[in-house]
Amino acid sequence: MLEEDRASQKLIEHLLFLFRALRHGAKCRAMEDGFTVPQRFVMGHLLRYGDLSVKELSQQVGLTHSTVSGIVDRLERKGLAKRIRDPQDRRITKVSLTDLAKDHFNSMMTQRMFSGVVDVFNRATAGEQMKILEGLKTLRELLDKGE
Repeated sequence: MLEEDRASQKLIEHLLFLFRALRHGAKCRAMEDGFTVPQRFVMGHLLRYGDLSVKELSQQVGLTHSTVSGIVDRLERKGLAKRIRDPQDRRITKVSLTDLAKDHFNSMMTQRMFSGVVDVFNRATAGEQMKILEGLKTLRELLDKGE
């Protein structure tokens, strides 16, 4: 049991370090172009998956419905997103990125949000990269099973 507690503590330490590194990189990028990290996540999901309802979007990005709705409101005011009523069912409203937002994302690329971590990963040896990818894949598979 004690060994298991040490392993859990090590996991938490590594995850906190990784979270801080990712958050720092994301905040630096957000300061560069004026978008918040949650705005970037929302726009990135819309770019990747196409038009989504606020409910679908909130589930995918892991934020509350009201938070995502507020983000969409701000993106609409900036001319980056629009709400579109479903022609078959007017109760359903989808969120869509405008061409302005798509152009911005295509020029900036989502990967740049994590460029610091990606740069370090690219400097790792092929063996280190494989270990990282295998570990992340295993963790993701275990987390998917837990949902």
